[in-house]
Amino acid sequence: MTARIPALALLSGCFFILFLTGCAQWRSAESMAWPDNLPPRERFEAMYYLDPANQKVQTKAQYLTWVRRFYNGWKLYGTGWNDLAPEVLSQVEDPQEREHLERLIQELGFNIAGEWSKDSDHNRISTRHLSIWGNALREAMIQGEEREVLEQVHRDVDNLLDRQLLAGDITASRYYPEDEDDVFR
Repeated sequence: MTARIPALALLSGCFFILFLTGCAQWRSAESMAWPDNLPPRERFEAMYYLDPANQKVQTKAQYLTWVRRFYNGWKLYGTGWNDLAPEVLSQVEDPQEREHLERLIQELGFNIAGEWSKDSDHNRISTRHLSIWGNALREAMIQGEEREVLEQVHRDVDNLLDRQLLAGDITASRYYPEDEDDVFR
């Protein structure tokens, strides 16, 4: 005697599978929602389309995921540009200076994110650079040299992107002398 699955149970199973599929698609669309605390998505999409070589190895969705991670951090590195920027500005009291630095930080973040988010075989800005710049900016806050360091990093990013500077030229000592007492250097 063969077991028969009642038609209603089979139909219910099909609806359940469709429901789960719909939920998965809804969640995927939701996770792709563009955060309000980032520059417009269209600006990054335009940058993505300017690099056909990168498009061959990285989807737009992958690229945009890395843009979001740059700004907001992620599980492996919880601090993003949106955490660092207000920290750098926190000690700037002059309103005009603060406004100038805010614009500089926004532009700098966009340029860095747009390049760093590419596949690692196609970008000119690496995670090592992010670490060096983050540390330099934190030291600049201690030294009261936020403007000088932000402008230097901005020049360096522009020169990296224009191929006037090599990736290896970006070292910690470019911004501040190495600490002789640092056991991790």
